[in-house]
Amino acid sequence: MRCSLKSTQAEVLVPAAVVREMEAEAERHAPRETGGVLLGYSDRTNQRLMQITLQVGPGRQAVHGSHRFDPDGEWQVRQVATAYAASGRVSTYLGDWHSHPRGSHRPSGLDRSTARRIALCKEARAPHPLILILHGGPGDWRLAVYRRRRWRLGRSKATITETS
Repeated sequence: MRCSLKSTQAEVLVPAAVVREMEAEAERHAPRETGGVLLGYSDRTNQRLMQITLQVGPGRQAVHGSHRFDPDGEWQVRQVATAYAASGRVSTYLGDWHSHPRGSHRPSGLDRSTARRIALCKEARAPHPLILILHGGPGDWRLAVYRRRRWRLGRSKATITETS
């Protein structure tokens, strides 16, 4: 990971408990992809600092393939709405996460088009969505975080924290 951030890059704080949940989900489905959505908030004084508070998994009707993952969208929408209400309307949708088992940390063309669709979707209210990729493989997962800004998906600094 790069140590310094360009002015347009974000620093994303990810609780260790959330990382463990994503890793457990990835382990369950490896060698197929899986994923979910990320909830949290941006720091009001520093819009480049983002805090993930929760991840929502794929849902029962999700389809897991070797090079793609299609979530159970209706289930995820309900989970996000419940989490949003439970947080006092603080934790909102930040973007998506998914696994690349035995794959690269680099976003695929599908990942880039997904980020574009999220950014352009008014209902998502995420003009600069995060794409978190859990890559590597069982027992050795690593994460890479990207944020869409100025029409491109750029790498962000991820810091794993012990608390949310």
